[in-house]
Amino acid sequence: QIVGELQAEKTHTENLLETTKSECTAQLKELDTQIGEMNDKQNEGARIESEASAIKSDATGTITSIESQGRKLLREWGAVNEECKKTILQLRNNVCGTKKLKQEVITIEAKQRKGERLEIADCSVSDFTPGECLNAEFAAMMSQRGIYDVSQLGGEVGPNMKHECGPGGGTQYYTREPVSPPKTPDYGAECPPLRLKTICNDFECPVQCQLGDWEGWSSCSKSCDGGMKRRVRPVDVYPQYGGEECDPTKQEETCDALACDRPCTLNDWSEWRACTRACERGIRWRSRTIKKPATGAGKCARTFSKARYHREYCNDIPCPAEVVCVATLDLLIGLDASGSMTEDGWKSQSAAMLSLLEKTKLDAKAGLQIGIAKFAWDITLVHHLTDDKKALVKAVTDMTYDGWTTNLGGLFRTMKNMLQFGRRDAPSVCMAWTDGRPSYPSDVYDTASGAHELRPVCRVMVVTMRPAVPRELVLPWVSHPKNENVMSVDDPLEMTKKVNDITTFYCAKIMRLDAYLMGQTTTEAPKK
Repeated sequence: QIVGELQAEKTHTENLLETTKSECTAQLKELDTQIGEMNDKQNEGARIESEASAIKSDATGTITSIESQGRKLLREWGAVNEECKKTILQLRNNVCGTKKLKQEVITIEAKQRKGERLEIADCSVSDFTPGECLNAEFAAMMSQRGIYDVSQLGGEVGPNMKHECGPGGGTQYYTREPVSPPKTPDYGAECPPLRLKTICNDFECPVQCQLGDWEGWSSCSKSCDGGMKRRVRPVDVYPQYGGEECDPTKQEETCDALACDRPCTLNDWSEWRACTRACERGIRWRSRTIKKPATGAGKCARTFSKARYHREYCNDIPCPAEVVCVATLDLLIGLDASGSMTEDGWKSQSAAMLSLLEKTKLDAKAGLQIGIAKFAWDITLVHHLTDDKKALVKAVTDMTYDGWTTNLGGLFRTMKNMLQFGRRDAPSVCMAWTDGRPSYPSDVYDTASGAHELRPVCRVMVVTMRPAVPRELVLPWVSHPKNENVMSVDDPLEMTKKVNDITTFYCAKIMRLDAYLMGQTTTEAPKK
């Protein structure tokens, strides 16, 4: 027997070692993944920095080129301006010369006419009036019809008829009208051209700046006492040829301005939890969880302090002698098939399980589903969650006694897997019946670990069947409130007598057996 126990302990230790090794491997894999993601982010940051540097270099080159072109255009404009001034001066001189020549002609003609005065009047015209800068094709079509002023069309000029900008330019007509004709045809100057055709708006169209979408905010530069967070957006198209400049491409905001030493922030009070019992006084409670943890030297109230936890008694009424559980519930029960149970204890436990099935309303829509497992060294699934009473009775009847060690940790993990077939809208209870403590010291840790994994998804309850199982050992395994989830029975042989007590122990909604058979009302926790 000693050799067998040592061998079992060795096997169990090897299993724990293998599990720990697997967990370490998984953690290492997760860390490698995180490191890879960080490296990817670092590479992405370097790429963005390189692209930004290239864009900056291109922009600097473009600015330099534009400045050079601007200086060249200014020089060319200066030369053309000087040439224009010379031309204007020459034309003025010509006008003056013409006037002098006309005066001489007038004088000579007067002498020939023996002093009779000769009046000479040139044709006079109005100033030029500039027309719209038109699309070249549209202007050519108008000129064929003898129209050079769009006002003659009797309407506004459409956008497609105008030429705002672009290589090659558009066509613009300058027109003027004769004010007075020449009075002396032989000597008066004829009217100058009344129409002038020019090229207009022969320049590149402005290119407006186009910005991309904002990227996400960076993390705050400090976790407290005020930091900065930033976000940027790319320039998809840079402005050219007088286009509007870009709006800001970077934004900064202050963040985490709270003091580094600050207390935690709590969420609002939760709703009251359902009463733990339908009779014989249960407990209901509510709590406040942490919304934002304390930082630095800041403090936070403890979980079960008055600031975060309220509890009160409920359903302080006697239990009926015979009850039926009619709650909507997924109930998992683990039966102890270890060596300390003995054949007689196992039979009593099986009979109690059959009796408990008789005290439940099995209904997948509005009642219970029950799943059963037995545990010793191995864990055996007796039946998955179901409301099929006949199938459950047959499965319990066909169970056999194992007689080996007490593997409670394995039972709790099996129950977690069994919940995969549970209902999303139904609460779940996982109840273990056991008459012994874990077989080996390592099993104590394994049991606590299994219970820790199960508690977030199921209300964990334990029924102890011998005084040898100390309550202090079981309390860490069960759900809160601890004392409400542990029930003690003096002997496995007494289990059949305690079925009514076990029913009121786990079920928050019961009905008297006679009322249930007659279809009368239920007894349940009052709503506040």
